[in-house]
Amino acid sequence: MGDCAMRTLEVQDLKRLAQRRVPRMFFDYIDSGSWTESTYRANAGDLDAIQFRQRVGKQISNRSLATEMVGQPVSMPLALAPTGIAGMQWPDGEICAARAAENAGVPFTLSTMSICSIEDVAAAVKKPFWFQLYMMRDRGFVASLLERAKEAGCSALMVTMDLQVAGQRHKDLRNGLTTPPTLGWRTFMQLASRPGWCLRMLGTRRHTFGNLSGYAPGADNLTEMTGWVAKQFDLDFSWNDIEWIRSRWNGKLILKGIMEPEDARLAFASGADAIVVSNHGGGS
Repeated sequence: MGDCAMRTLEVQDLKRLAQRRVPRMFFDYIDSGSWTESTYRANAGDLDAIQFRQRVGKQISNRSLATEMVGQPVSMPLALAPTGIAGMQWPDGEICAARAAENAGVPFTLSTMSICSIEDVAAAVKKPFWFQLYMMRDRGFVASLLERAKEAGCSALMVTMDLQVAGQRHKDLRNGLTTPPTLGWRTFMQLASRPGWCLRMLGTRRHTFGNLSGYAPGADNLTEMTGWVAKQFDLDFSWNDIEWIRSRWNGKLILKGIMEPEDARLAFASGADAIVVSNHGGGS
């Protein structure tokens, strides 16, 4: 067993390892929430309070976690959630995660705001993956994302419902987070403290938002692309838009960000096959 494997026995070990390897701006992007981070902290406490029932005297020699999720066989009832800019945590991070999920027999969900594109991931795995969609004002661009997901053979579409207005993320503002990093004194100091990360990132050509680059207006210019994305979140997003998506997507449809029973009923009435109970990790 290697030294790294010896150190990574639980999630906290992985967190400490990432903190040592990844520039602070990208580590804080993953390990933070919006505004005062009260929801982010409450999530962990609420999950810790959930207890499993313990039954005994049961035959377990043939135990199995295998089941189905949205009609897809899985090794356990678990899926990798969409995570933005994972490719800045590690070079080609989305491809690495998709391969790991494939090997483990669980679904992987690619974020719209990923570094590796839909096509990059599709070329790297053998089994279909899920694609997460943000509903944007530019319906033509949304339609093009849906077509690309179809062509890539994505087996499910996960639409994020809870990000019409993005919450202010204080750590991102303080760290000057950009993708790729904009070279300034503060950024230079962060990168200089992580030379291993810098060397690894030089080994990949993927340093910006892969699903936007070459497709979205101004996507090859960081400043223009950031401004375009900020204007794309649609305050008029409604259940009618889910019906619009359903009419263009004939595969499995998952709605993410559902927190109320009434919204769950509306989700299934609008044609959803499943929902994800989520508050965006307290980050939106």
